[in-house]
Amino acid sequence: MFKEYPKFKRNEIWKFYEELPNSEKEFLEEYSTYRKARGISAENDLTDVKRYILQLRYIFQKDLRNIDLNEVREITAIINTSWLKTEVKNGLKIDFKNFLKFAFPDWSMRFAGLEDIRQNANPRNEERINAQTIFSHEDIEKMVRHETQMFWKAFVLTQYEAGLRTIETRSLKWDDIKFNVDGDISEVNIYSTKTKKARTVFVKEATFYLRKLKDEQHNHGIISIYVFHSKEHNVPVSKNAVSMWFRELSKKALGRQGWNYLLRHSRATELYRLADENKISKETAIKFMGHSKDMSYTYTHLDKSEIKNMLKNQVYKIEDLPEEKKHELEKEINDLKMANKKLWEQLERIAAMARASYEAVTKGRNTEIALKNIKGFSEKEGGI
Repeated sequence: MFKEYPKFKRNEIWKFYEELPNSEKEFLEEYSTYRKARGISAENDLTDVKRYILQLRYIFQKDLRNIDLNEVREITAIINTSWLKTEVKNGLKIDFKNFLKFAFPDWSMRFAGLEDIRQNANPRNEERINAQTIFSHEDIEKMVRHETQMFWKAFVLTQYEAGLRTIETRSLKWDDIKFNVDGDISEVNIYSTKTKKARTVFVKEATFYLRKLKDEQHNHGIISIYVFHSKEHNVPVSKNAVSMWFRELSKKALGRQGWNYLLRHSRATELYRLADENKISKETAIKFMGHSKDMSYTYTHLDKSEIKNMLKNQVYKIEDLPEEKKHELEKEINDLKMANKKLWEQLERIAAMARASYEAVTKGRNTEIALKNIKGFSEKEGGI
């Protein structure tokens, strides 16, 4: 076994793969199929999984199916002390655990529950996720307005409004969406590959963009089970494509590069803030995000009525609203303007009456007459 994590040259690991015995190659392909069945469908992501396990096999210098608990700990220590970035270390350890669970049905007993393989705290997260970096409603609106493609407009609003992980958004299928279950609110059914749990969330403003996207794909003859597909229509858009697009969009629209996973964090911050203000229950925020109180158990059901009411009461100002909604909002604005104008006219009359009454009293005129005038004016103005 190597004593430290090597730096691999380009394509070196794939040359190493070709030199492996056929039995190991076949087992690795079975593992890839297993991970694909568990929710990883993009070829780039499957390639990453395969590369990570091959790197660990290279370090171990023998078939990983012959590994014992002490050797698992040694490899984990090599990963922890390596030159790799924290997120890469964590990705390696996640795939290492998944491989061991696949290769050893008795993994819990054999490897002490795999408790030694723990993810590292990522100091970059504090820099990337804080009060200054998460997105406000105004930021979301700017990005949606700035984006020109319906595909990406729908992606931004769906991930943000539903509070989805990026992989959940990328893997979303048209069959997972029930349009307009309550007015303009749609139901989205999610299965999390991270928690292995299902949950239901609701979207309001994203409904409009998702419908437009579906119509657009239909008009262009695009048939795909995925809402956000890659150039290969029956493959979800890749993680790299999403990351590159979002960095560019956020820089152009907001003047700073953003990380699209922050859409989920921004939504969570918003929901928990509403819970702190007693506008929704804390339980609702937890269930909507697929969180748990102790972060070890994920809720799988939602109080649908509470979520719908929350969405109904939210106000968005995104420009691409349906014509009927625009007309409705314009009418409300005009009504408010008229009411405001009448109020100011009333206040001006009250001020004029007050000045006249003050002058009548100070100049020694009849006070009773002044009070009578005030009473008559009050009755005329509706009791004010």
